[in-house]
Amino acid sequence: MSAPVERPDGMESSDEAGTGEHGAQASRAVLGRGSLYTLGTAAPILAQAAVTPLVTRLLGRDAYGLVAQAVVVIQVTMMLASLGLPSVITRQALMTSNGTARARSILLRGSLATLGLAAVAVAATAVVLGGASSVTRQAMVLAVAAGACFVVVENAQALMRALDRPVAFITISSVAMLGGPLLGLAAVLAFGRSAQHYVLGLLVGYAVAALTGAALSLGVRLSHERSHAPRDMREAYRLGLPMLPHMVSLYLASMALVFVAGALYGTADSGRLQLALLIGTAPNVITSSLNNSWAPVVFAAPPERRAAVLERTAADVAMVAALVAGGVALLSPWLLRLVADPRFTPDLLVPAVCLTTVGAMVSVAYLANVHLVFAQGRPAGLSLITPVSLALGLAAAWSLGHLGLVWVAVGFPVAYVALAVGAAALRRKVGGPAWHERGLVVPFLTGSLFILCGFVLPTTGPWSPSRWAVAALAGVLVLRHGRQILRPARPEA
Repeated sequence: MSAPVERPDGMESSDEAGTGEHGAQASRAVLGRGSLYTLGTAAPILAQAAVTPLVTRLLGRDAYGLVAQAVVVIQVTMMLASLGLPSVITRQALMTSNGTARARSILLRGSLATLGLAAVAVAATAVVLGGASSVTRQAMVLAVAAGACFVVVENAQALMRALDRPVAFITISSVAMLGGPLLGLAAVLAFGRSAQHYVLGLLVGYAVAALTGAALSLGVRLSHERSHAPRDMREAYRLGLPMLPHMVSLYLASMALVFVAGALYGTADSGRLQLALLIGTAPNVITSSLNNSWAPVVFAAPPERRAAVLERTAADVAMVAALVAGGVALLSPWLLRLVADPRFTPDLLVPAVCLTTVGAMVSVAYLANVHLVFAQGRPAGLSLITPVSLALGLAAAWSLGHLGLVWVAVGFPVAYVALAVGAAALRRKVGGPAWHERGLVVPFLTGSLFILCGFVLPTTGPWSPSRWAVAALAGVLVLRHGRQILRPARPEA
């Protein structure tokens, strides 16, 4: 038997290892050591949500509606100004020769390009919004600058994940996702209760996180081999630029619904829906955070075993996503009351949260196929599939949104269903290995049952505690599932 080979994802492999055990090892890598990266991403984001109750109460419905729109601008700016490089940095570090040095070179050069784009974008935003109110103009200009700082944060996190440096990864994430909102809250208390003051605090927090990430990246020790090949940046842009419409459309699958709600019902109600989306997309935060450990495990798997690794890990990630989605749907009345006071009528938003959580389950099928597409080095098709999926989701949101504010949220799961179908078709087209997607059926049906309970169980009155009982069952199942995954394999007799 050949000796085991140490892999960058923490797994071991040998030529004779069975595909089943290899898949089990992969799941342990994703949900075991990989959970450090999941927590490092999800915990600060979810902790950021803890600031929201204070912000909504300090700013009120109208000012918070502007903050909600500024957050969308931050995220879209970050994606566009990144030029698609964060995913490329991780891929290049794991799948190319002298990958660490070349990935760091891409990080540094790409970050400099981002700063140049940011300067142009800030000036353009100030000109375009010249006729808007000073509060709106200042908030949006600050949002564009904050988004540019976040690019450096994303680039540095991509490198730290590839190098398997969880402490550095968590440090960068915590400074950005906790420091920004806390400084925003401090700015509101110090300078006045207005949207632009909160966004100013976000900008300062993200700038500090960007400097932290740049310092940690510059401290990476490199080999004496040449750290940059002339074609590296061209290859990075070839892989990264087609991801821009994909990433922006993916984000807008939820956040564009804020603007749909604003067009139909006004700024105040757009802020109300943003709160429902904040709660309803929490399971997506978990899934996306798992992706920080999931994608590298798939990339690092031997090509002949990649399908088996993906199939097992996808089923396990899907079950976690489904149970978390069900728990959020069940507990949504209390979560909404936590983030908003009675002025926002939070109980009326429970159906919107439940609709949104469906997207978290469907997203696993989409992500799984995207991993295989990206591993093949042929992601260009995503630049078409994702915008089309976004358009379908927005069309559904606009059509059904006339029935009531909560129905705007239906655009989110509709967009992800279209994404899942499109990504599966693209994976077949680019020659990615086939895998059995039917393994996601049981997790989806399980999560759907819990979400349905979130729809129908009462939100107030003596029977409302029944939600806690059902949510506790979902929690027990999550723990049981995690224990089964992390249990070491029994040695052969």
